[in-house]
Amino acid sequence: MFIDKIHIRVQAGSGGKGCESYFRRTDRKLVPNGGDGGNGGSVIFRADTNAPSLKSFKYRQTLAAESGGHGSSNKKRGKNGKDLLILVPFGTRLYDAKRNFLIRDLAEEKEEVVVLQGGRGGTGNQGGREVRAAGKGEVLELEISFRIMADIFFVGIPNSGKSTLLNALTRTHLIETDYPFATRAPEIGVHAASDYEQLTLCELPSIYEASHKGKGMGIDFLKHLEKAKLIFCVLDPVSKFSNSLAEALAILRKEIEALEPQYLQFPYAVIVNKMDLPEAKKKVEKESFQPGVPCFFISALTGEGMKALKDFLKMKSQEFLHG
Repeated sequence: MFIDKIHIRVQAGSGGKGCESYFRRTDRKLVPNGGDGGNGGSVIFRADTNAPSLKSFKYRQTLAAESGGHGSSNKKRGKNGKDLLILVPFGTRLYDAKRNFLIRDLAEEKEEVVVLQGGRGGTGNQGGREVRAAGKGEVLELEISFRIMADIFFVGIPNSGKSTLLNALTRTHLIETDYPFATRAPEIGVHAASDYEQLTLCELPSIYEASHKGKGMGIDFLKHLEKAKLIFCVLDPVSKFSNSLAEALAILRKEIEALEPQYLQFPYAVIVNKMDLPEAKKKVEKESFQPGVPCFFISALTGEGMKALKDFLKMKSQEFLHG
């Protein structure tokens, strides 16, 4: 199960209590010697490539940092509480759920933010100081959302062969089926465009003209297109979900617009898959697309047309890297 939004509660550690104690000298005078309490641990979120998915928080609804140790006599200071370091995938956004306030978008690897500072340790009475109470560990309700940080996204009509295409371009081993809506969650793979350049590719579940009404897999997952550098519209020339390739492309664009019109401004290209089928070739001869839009006629199953597509990906990897 793919989870891209979750609510959790985090709590900073409370400060340790300061100690009030006295030492009786040989002249029977009392000397205050109570130690300070230790500071409570803070709550820190850090983006990390190896972090678990948000699914890992499903059964951990409250996370707390360690509280500071109490001070003791002879000016002994309490131990500071350990910080709570929480690793999340980069592309994670942290919101104050009650105020609907964005705390930080952790978009870069190793980027981190302290969402709660640990409570300050209490003051002991050493040196005649006034004993002061320790700070309590604050609690924060968080909404954590996640956006996939891929370079290129595959958006397609049902049964257009997106999984087969992703397998052909990456080292993923997705199960390939010949029925619609087989992909029920985003799938990610890495394409080696050259010895030194890689592209992250993401296949999204299929959409069709009723998806914005909640049919099929809906369109909510299209929000992951937010960071897309390029969108591949994957079409099936023998699809039962459209009468023509032009209509299929229009459906995909319309469904994307239904979620976020701004996404239509992103660069896109067209991939017509299943060109190994004789009926596909006959249908494609009658089709045309908007001039200037890159279009690739391929068979992800047999490899037909894949060289041109891979050359295009290599060019795009250089563009993304140096552009």
